[in-house]
Amino acid sequence: MAATAASSLSYGIGGTQILWVPQGLLEQIVSTHSSYQTHHVDLQHLVNLISCIFQNATVSSSKGVEQYAPLTDMINKLETVDGMRQALENIRNLSCEMSCCVSTMASSVDETTMQMLRRLKDYSWNAKVVLAMAAFACSVGESSMLVKHRNTDPIAMYVETLKGHRYTTTDFTVLEHIGLFKAMIDVANTNLAFLAPSISRIPKEVHSIKDAIACFPTAAYKILRIVLQITSILSKKKDHFESTIQELNVLANEVSHINNILQEKLTLCLRDAEKYTYEDITIRITKISISEFIDKIMQYVRTQGFENLRNKHLLFLISDLDISIDEIKALNWLYQRNDQMYEIVWLPIIDLSMSYDVKRFWELKQLMKWSVAVEPTRVEADVVEFVKKEWHFIRQAIAVSMTSAGEVVCQNALPMLWTWGNMAFPFSDKTEEILWNSIDERHGWKLELVLDDFIVPELRSWIENRTTFVCLFGGGDISWIQEFTEKVKYAAYAAGVTLKLVYVGKNKAKLGLSKTDLSRDINVIESEFRWRFWTKLESILHAKIRRGKTTTAYKTDVVIHEALKVVGHGGKGESWAVFSMGPDPMVTTDGETGLTIMSNYLNWRQDTTGLRFLEGVKHYKEVISRDVHGCIKVHLPVLGRVPGIMVCPDCSKVMDMFYTYRCCDE
Repeated sequence: MAATAASSLSYGIGGTQILWVPQGLLEQIVSTHSSYQTHHVDLQHLVNLISCIFQNATVSSSKGVEQYAPLTDMINKLETVDGMRQALENIRNLSCEMSCCVSTMASSVDETTMQMLRRLKDYSWNAKVVLAMAAFACSVGESSMLVKHRNTDPIAMYVETLKGHRYTTTDFTVLEHIGLFKAMIDVANTNLAFLAPSISRIPKEVHSIKDAIACFPTAAYKILRIVLQITSILSKKKDHFESTIQELNVLANEVSHINNILQEKLTLCLRDAEKYTYEDITIRITKISISEFIDKIMQYVRTQGFENLRNKHLLFLISDLDISIDEIKALNWLYQRNDQMYEIVWLPIIDLSMSYDVKRFWELKQLMKWSVAVEPTRVEADVVEFVKKEWHFIRQAIAVSMTSAGEVVCQNALPMLWTWGNMAFPFSDKTEEILWNSIDERHGWKLELVLDDFIVPELRSWIENRTTFVCLFGGGDISWIQEFTEKVKYAAYAAGVTLKLVYVGKNKAKLGLSKTDLSRDINVIESEFRWRFWTKLESILHAKIRRGKTTTAYKTDVVIHEALKVVGHGGKGESWAVFSMGPDPMVTTDGETGLTIMSNYLNWRQDTTGLRFLEGVKHYKEVISRDVHGCIKVHLPVLGRVPGIMVCPDCSKVMDMFYTYRCCDE
């Protein structure tokens, strides 16, 4: 957008004539800018430091060290600013490039200007100006220090000679007198003002901000070029300096003129910023159609040049920067095995009124095997509000499924992915309906529904071997686990079946015991594998809720009945166990019941050895549970919409619903 808008500006209209550049040069300027603005830093501290350096440069050294007190305080504050280390490194490099550009030949200045712009490619146009001013202030501060000490400190004189400054006149009071320092501080402050959150809330199609953005590339180029010209003039020898005062004055006026243009545009933007409050943006969102919104997101994608996304089915992964590493790893596993049926594009959502953790963003981006649509601050405010209002994004990640024709077929395909994996493609309601219809509600509570090859690579062989008895269990009570596993081992051995013990922790929040806490013959599911197990169960429940299975089918739908039990026990951190054997339906118990069944194996072992072992477990559970009422409490994340009515799987009563607000996992 900047390149197109700036093209019309480059011909010059009225007061903006100073920003005119040839079309070819304009294209070169825009080409130095990265569409990813990955480096963000609070530049207010830098502007304060620049101002302080300029002020101290014009003060004689006879006033004592107290003149440096404000400067020392600013430097101490600077070290605490996030992202400042990278910015200071860029400033040092710019200062070196400026020092090398001592020729007044236009070609050298132009070449160095473009080189500086390329070095600052990952910063916004406004930030480039502030950083260039900081680099110039660095050179001024160094020269000022050498001049003030040249007659009292031999080292200063030697360094000044080696750097070629021995015969230069650097009377910085002259620069102050002609208004050069003031012009530089003013233009730095104006560019800083464009980075304020209130300005960022203005939709990019509004004329004021659109017009301002059009000026940024050429304004930045012109200012950096002027800074280099001033640096070159200040490097002249003493006998030539007096003849260049007028030239410096002209350059100071040019900086002021550019600042006046930017100030006019800033005034208009600030006036519009008052209109675009949070409430106003919410009102505007209702007027944006789905097709218009999709166009905006696809524009993000097109600006990144992702050719692999052309004519592809897309999953727009929408999340904040708190998305878990486990979730990314689990999604990576599915994405890398999807046979190019779909592509994933991450749309990171942040609070645009606040700074964000740039390091976290890049850590997440590096983990992801798919494309990232745009850097977080470039996601427009109305886009953020749209995904919250229309696609019900709250905090949990969602994945919007869109066909190659641009049709949104599912506002959140993640529950489908976690439940069915890539079989759920193209992630439509119809596909999900077909998949669930393939599951017998009365007998569908089977091992392959709650586990998959990602969680347990040996799963298929366990199911195919009908004499393999699999025991999934969870909880954090080490005493119960030790006693329970010993009883299960004895019963399985006595029944003549092969036992596989699988511990899946306490709940999704990674609480529970580790491999070091349990015996070696227990398969301990950890990290992203544990996260996938619990999320898979939650996704099953969400699917059932969405399909209206919570009130009408609780008596016949064994899947939701048993899944509710496991999630309920896990939510409270209680012990529980699920028993499976071959392709048969599983048996679910709470911890106490499971322990009782296995402890009393000798009481029910008759005719339950071998292939009939699971049948014996089920029958004995029914015998001892007839008069037991074990109601549960279920915690489910809100994936877009608040779930409807739920029925207790044990007593068949409608369950009460409470809202729980939680900032992080337990």
